[in-house]
Amino acid sequence: MNTEGKTMEKEGIPEKTEPPQERRRRLALQIVLVFTASVSYFVMGMSLSWPNLVESHLSVDNSTLFGNQLYLHPWQMDMLNSLLSIGSVFGLLLAGWIVRRLGRQKSLIAAVLPGVLGWAMLGFSYNAYMMLIGRFFDGITSGMVTLAVMTYATEIPDTAFRGTISTITCLMFLMGACVCTAIGIALTWYYVALGNMSVLLVYICIVPFLPESPTFLIVTGQEKRATKVLERLRGAYIDIGNEISLLKKMNDEMMSNTSWSFLLHRRVQKRILVLSMLFIVQAFSGTAVLRANAVRILHDSGVTVNKTMFATLLLLLPIGGFFVLWSLVDRAGRKVCLAISLTLMSVTYIFLGTKVYLQEPTVVSLVPLEPNSTASSPPYFTAQSSGEGAWWITVLGLIVCIFAMNIGIESLPWQLSSEYFPTVIRSQAMSVSVAIGCFIAATALQLYSYMNEAFTTAGLFWAYAAVSGLGVVFVVMCVPETANKIVG
Repeated sequence: MNTEGKTMEKEGIPEKTEPPQERRRRLALQIVLVFTASVSYFVMGMSLSWPNLVESHLSVDNSTLFGNQLYLHPWQMDMLNSLLSIGSVFGLLLAGWIVRRLGRQKSLIAAVLPGVLGWAMLGFSYNAYMMLIGRFFDGITSGMVTLAVMTYATEIPDTAFRGTISTITCLMFLMGACVCTAIGIALTWYYVALGNMSVLLVYICIVPFLPESPTFLIVTGQEKRATKVLERLRGAYIDIGNEISLLKKMNDEMMSNTSWSFLLHRRVQKRILVLSMLFIVQAFSGTAVLRANAVRILHDSGVTVNKTMFATLLLLLPIGGFFVLWSLVDRAGRKVCLAISLTLMSVTYIFLGTKVYLQEPTVVSLVPLEPNSTASSPPYFTAQSSGEGAWWITVLGLIVCIFAMNIGIESLPWQLSSEYFPTVIRSQAMSVSVAIGCFIAATALQLYSYMNEAFTTAGLFWAYAAVSGLGVVFVVMCVPETANKIVG
């Protein structure tokens, strides 16, 4: 009997008794529900990539919607990235309470309300400080959305397909990051911001039609509602009473922890520690940095041709990595995907670092063309990159690197944070874990300019390679597997 068959028996589904068309219908429904809930994840992807638009547009035309001039210092550009993560910390801690108290469905709506305000401020930004405040509010929504959507995406699907269906959130995030950079070719940064605000307003109108999470209904004593939802999601070929009993049993140990006392449990502490280490590997292997600073990294790596277009390619082409993750995450498991992802990243970073390091500038002497001015204007020197003709190698390396990220390390730490804890404490335990991750990500983003200056671009790539390599060792030795396991 295969693993999937064993899992189905644990859920009360007799193996090979459900007609294929019925299973496809159920899975299609689960996919549609998770996809709809993940629309806010699409806007999150837009949020991460949006600074690329600001960087590109301000270098050409630094006017705002109102026509005044806007200038951002390098530290303010870094703050556009790090404030998203800092705001996420506050959003996560708030969502830990809201998701538990209001339920998953209502939390999806509450999560995007600060983002509506944030994107409005970004679109109507008159100066840098208004823009930074808008990014903070957008960060609050990013944190709340991460918790609410990942929790919903974990609790809706069948166990055997939970990993595959949950990765829809990753696809929506990647598409958002790519679309933001792509439409930036035609639209200015403030129109993109106002467009995101409109998407969130439409999302608020759609979410009330989604069903509540059945596991949340079970642990809150609403078994009749839970049964009706499970009948839609699991069909007629499951012993729903058995699944309800199993979920209750898995949550009994934590049921008495109505506050934050669950943090005293050693098993919970170990899981939070594992997730914290994964988030360190994720942040300092350049995952968020490459997406948020694609245009700047291309420039620092010596790419001088149409950086906006190539930044779009950097975000679009590696989406193929998601489909590798889609096919492997439930079959091979989370650990295998993480190990493959980090190994390929480490090798690629070593290549990129070496390529940039060997791209030494050559000093060229220039003599004034006018013969009469030679005496008064002596020859001067300028630096010319010896690797200008091989810019495509750098672009290709970055594409491979982001492709590798999409196979595992970019999305799986967030997914594991929702799978490591039972329903009754999932929202709060996940809020603590992911808040730590967002704080770490904010640190990595804010330090980008300083690390790039201190290490040089080549040294920064090598540092990311070292972190990725150490991450492989950590994943193999310390990360618990959750594939095909009921998580409660």
